[in-house]
Amino acid sequence: MAVALALALTVFAIGDDGGPLAPDERIETTPEEVIAEPPSSEPAYGVWDRLAMCESTLRWSANTGNGYFGGVQMDMVFWRRHGGLSFAARPDLAPRAAQIAVAQRGLAVQGWAAWPSCSRRLGLR
Repeated sequence: MAVALALALTVFAIGDDGGPLAPDERIETTPEEVIAEPPSSEPAYGVWDRLAMCESTLRWSANTGNGYFGGVQMDMVFWRRHGGLSFAARPDLAPRAAQIAVAQRGLAVQGWAAWPSCSRRLGLR
């Protein structure tokens, strides 16, 4: 017995006046042609943004003088050990994507314990 699945796609076309287009004005399209929005230049790392919200209130350039820098509050030992110097002298001087890349390397070695308080608060360990 063969089973066929059909996928329906509804696209609402809106005219210049904000109202729907008349049937003869509508454009036929396939699902592959419908694009919601262009891709972002940076990946969306949800867990890292949540961690940064906890650690630094999502301030990727944070330098508060406590010895921890950037969005996920890395110290200089962590930054050097996991390749951060290839991006910038300190985490707070590096772009978000670079900070996340270094944090991912550190996570692979140390686990979430590198961020003890916030990783617990977020249920990551």
